[in-house]
Amino acid sequence: MRKSKQLLLFFVLCIGIITLPTSCKTGEGCPTDQYHAKTDKDGNLSSAKRGKSNLFSKKQRKRMGR
Repeated sequence: MRKSKQLLLFFVLCIGIITLPTSCKTGEGCPTDQYHAKTDKDGNLSSAKRGKSNLFSKKQRKRMGR
């Protein structure tokens, strides 16, 4: 029983040591500025248009509306 607990602890520590260096550091990693909405010089959103996304074609929607 004691041997299995030591083995489990060993694996948990190994996984922790492996994943520790892969964590992100402050100021490094994925840039997040590119995912913000674009704004004009006054800070307003540059585009107020909404996209039209339909799951079905116009013909299929017309058929389902009956």
